[in-house]
Amino acid sequence: MDSNTPKPSKPSKPAQHKKHKKLTIKETKLAEGKARGLTHIQAYKEAGYSTGVSGIEATENEVARANTHKTLTKPHVKDALEKALIKHGITLDTSIAPIGKALNAVKQNEYTGEVTEDIPTQLKGSDRALKLMGVGQDKDGPSVHFHAHIEAQREKYGL
Repeated sequence: MDSNTPKPSKPSKPAQHKKHKKLTIKETKLAEGKARGLTHIQAYKEAGYSTGVSGIEATENEVARANTHKTLTKPHVKDALEKALIKHGITLDTSIAPIGKALNAVKQNEYTGEVTEDIPTQLKGSDRALKLMGVGQDKDGPSVHFHAHIEAQREKYGL
């Protein structure tokens, strides 16, 4: 063969599907703990992870919080959580709907029948909604740019 003659190509290999990494027992327990409403720290410890902090300047809680976040953001863990949410019909809309109901909550006086606003429930709903919108989450103090955040959320979710 001379240098101008193309070399025969190698037969192409069939496309291989990426094998999904399986959750470890601890990752499963951690995800389950978070799904039950445990804090990062509680879920991390309950899953059996070590909170040893030798050689670094961090508290056990800081280690647990950081490692929980790191674990929950791994692609195979996020994938498993998303599949579980879908399996149980949990969507963004169904999760947020109770907040909307709380914001408009009323109560009825069992003796007089009078209907009034349920202020404590409305405040809880308001707190939850503001937290989801990121209002007041800045380390330097309350966020005063929540209107920009709301607009960005509307655009992002087509509201």
